Amino acid sequence: MSVSNENQSLKQLIVLGNGFDLASGLKSTYYDFFDYIYGQPIVNNTNSNNFWYDIFQNYKEDTIEDWADIEEQILVQLKNIEYLYNEKILIEGRGDSETSSLAESEHKENNIPNNLYVTLEFLLPYFVKVRSEKTTQNILKKQLLILEDDFRKYLLSITKENADDRIYYKYYMKSKVLNKYIQLCNSSESHNSDLVSKLENTTIFNHSPQIKKFDETLSEIYKEKNSNENLVLTFNYTKVWDVENVRNIHGDLDNGNIIFGIDYDKLNNNFKKAPIEFSKSYRVLENGLISTFDISSDIDIIKIYGHGLGKADYSYYQSIFDSVDLYHGKTKVMFFWSDYEGKEKEQIHKDFVKGVTNLIEEYGTTFTNKDHGRNLFTKLLLENRLTIQEIPVNALFLNV
Repeated sequence: MSVSNENQSLKQLIVLGNGFDLASGLKSTYYDFFDYIYGQPIVNNTNSNNFWYDIFQNYKEDTIEDWADIEEQILVQLKNIEYLYNEKILIEGRGDSETSSLAESEHKENNIPNNLYVTLEFLLPYFVKVRSEKTTQNILKKQLLILEDDFRKYLLSITKENADDRIYYKYYMKSKVLNKYIQLCNSSESHNSDLVSKLENTTIFNHSPQIKKFDETLSEIYKEKNSNENLVLTFNYTKVWDVENVRNIHGDLDNGNIIFGIDYDKLNNNFKKAPIEFSKSYRVLENGLISTFDISSDIDIIKIYGHGLGKADYSYYQSIFDSVDLYHGKTKVMFFWSDYEGKEKEQIHKDFVKGVTNLIEEYGTTFTNKDHGRNLFTKLLLENRLTIQEIPVNALFLNV
């Protein structure tokens, strides 16, 4: 099978991560969100009397890894709390002042690591007497819902047309162009270069046109008929244009049902009694985020862009690769990366190749047939079913 075939309609699964929104000009990282939240007057925000906001006020602390990563910190804090209960530092019914004095004494003697002490220090103000671990988890879950809703409001403020027309138009145009490029690009460098060149020398981006006019012009630039069937699986909460079959895995802004959560496998591997109410799977069911989205073995190409390929989401990729029977099937996998400010391009590419390698090798470890698992990466390369390509966003958006 060739990815480039004008007479053949292909079924494509496009997987988008936050890098897609970032490339489109959205300040949609957790760090951007905290910059916004903690930059507001206290009287105008909801970050008071909330354990999670107490924790994340340290989001600029660079001596602690992933301090600004909401989902990573949910895992860390819940692990810390389980430890504090298991070690009888937190005992149901004990007064908060007694617990605080004991913890301070233990901390001075280095019996309580600093990160655990930080958790306890921020948790105790919510107690008069220590509650059960389950009750504490329920309180933190309710406070997490507030954090989710604040994040939803923040994203709405930067993605809605009436927020700032100029910013919105830029985001809309970049998102449309990038989405169209991903849909049409294939393994041919000359084909992809032609897609980019069609955007050059046009004045469409030199002002803020009406959206209808922009859409018409974009369609004219990409004259070729895109007969591919496109399915989009997005880890973002934002809208994906020009595709009918889209699933926002963790909720979307239009429906106001966005979620934060922990990968289910991570919960099982890190807790004696996993708080499943904080898992992504549980939250998806809880919020009714079901769909008729079908990932089947007849998918010809999987295109992945803007995703960090972190271990937190490995279970999603395992499910996708299982659905297409990646080892025995014919599905191709195309990973895309882009240059961005703050890091050398060569290092970005090197790190991304490492991420792809780790993902494929980790997936191979799930095989019952260990020989197949070990040679999966080699098999995909030999059959030309695994490629890594750069999306030249600077060239795509040259006139934006």
